[in-house]
Amino acid sequence: MPTQGSERHLIDTKSAPTGAHRVVVGLDDSTASRAALSWAVDEAIRRGAALDVVHAWRPMYRNPADPLENTDVGATSQTHGDAMLTAALSSLRASHPQLAVARHLVRGRPSAVLLEAAAGAGLLVVGARGVGGCSGLSLGSVALHVVANASCPVVVVRGTQRSVGPVVVGIDGSSESPAVLAAAFKEAERRGSPLCVVWALYIHSKAEGVPDPVAAQAVAEADARSALKPLLASASRHYPQLEVLTSFDVGYPAEALVNASTTARLLVIGARGGGGFVGMEIGSIAHATVHQSRCPVLVVRSTATESGSSAEGEGSRSATVAERV
Repeated sequence: MPTQGSERHLIDTKSAPTGAHRVVVGLDDSTASRAALSWAVDEAIRRGAALDVVHAWRPMYRNPADPLENTDVGATSQTHGDAMLTAALSSLRASHPQLAVARHLVRGRPSAVLLEAAAGAGLLVVGARGVGGCSGLSLGSVALHVVANASCPVVVVRGTQRSVGPVVVGIDGSSESPAVLAAAFKEAERRGSPLCVVWALYIHSKAEGVPDPVAAQAVAEADARSALKPLLASASRHYPQLEVLTSFDVGYPAEALVNASTTARLLVIGARGGGGFVGMEIGSIAHATVHQSRCPVLVVRSTATESGSSAEGEGSRSATVAERV
């Protein structure tokens, strides 16, 4: 990474992979950040990828007399960040000696530093909130900014990190759905977990002008099943042994996904679905879900799915599909 202050250190003697074979994680002093680092380590091992640990530092306050901020205050912030990275890498050397790790100590705004560091990477991992912000925030400004602007998939680590349970994916039939579904299949395969595909049926009430909500639900579910069938057939053909569940939940999509996340290992969603408008960076459903999910959330953009999510695999049989309604 060309930004001033960047530094690399490899745990093993091999050159670290680059590009899509990198997992990038942001590190600060927060509990959420430490959880993100732990999650990112496990994910890098699952992927056989290198891990880039990034800390953005800034002077603790602005000094009008020193616009370049080359004071001891700035040096203190940089030294603190360096010590944090040194401690983190020392621990990783002891616990994961074969993992290739790079450290990056970069001066700048955290979200901008992370976005630059993750350019071309396979995944960016952040905690739900860092050391800044107000108490009670469910999602910090840095996490929200990178989710909305990253060029690669982003995982927001929040809720409970489970070793068992399904990978849950939210699908709505939009143009993003094939990429999101492909990423979800890959994540489920990596974990040896079943995949639960959630399609939320949002049915308007009589007060909203629908004369027969029951009939409307039946039509909506039939349409959803019809639309989902070819998507599943396409995505599942590379994963013949993977168990797939489908769920057609009635209600607001974000609520259905958050409910499903209570037992999930990972929740996979698109950055924006079929609603919204052109130019929107993150849709309302994704926005609500990353704020409220009870497990880590992977946010996928159709133009930024990881290479290999739709790679050819052996076998031509479709995955075993069960149904939960």
